[in-house]
Amino acid sequence: MEEKILEIFLRVRESFSDVKDRVSLLKPCFELHAFSPGWAMKLEEFEKILGFKPELIYRSKEEVYGISVIYKIDDDVTTGIIAHEFAEVVAREKGIFDHKEIDRICVERGFGEQLLTALQSDFLPGLVERSFIDGEELRERIRQLRELLKIEKLRK
Repeated sequence: MEEKILEIFLRVRESFSDVKDRVSLLKPCFELHAFSPGWAMKLEEFEKILGFKPELIYRSKEEVYGISVIYKIDDDVTTGIIAHEFAEVVAREKGIFDHKEIDRICVERGFGEQLLTALQSDFLPGLVERSFIDGEELRERIRQLRELLKIEKLRK
């Protein structure tokens, strides 16, 4: 499965040229994936949380951030998860922590459909966060994402 995740990671990475040289792919950190299928944070934060330096599947040039992902259901859902994590890195670099804004970044980069599939599949934003998000907020995110996708289709 690591090969499949790497293949998707490398494909998605090309749409995030502003951060692609800063983001490495970690071997899945199963200690974290009990809570969410995807994580993006600085490599040093992974090390602090895990208590050890995580193993890399793909080493970026700058090695600032890491993404840890597990393969879920199919390529579309996994692509949505990986794109969401890249979008989180882009947002974090800009000081943005709002999921609606992160969703917008995914749409702009061409991964809105996959993100929508992942959200509707109950795999994002993850179990930890899901317990703090009320259902209405998640429904609103899905509704807004659908609207963004309609606007994007009209532009093409």
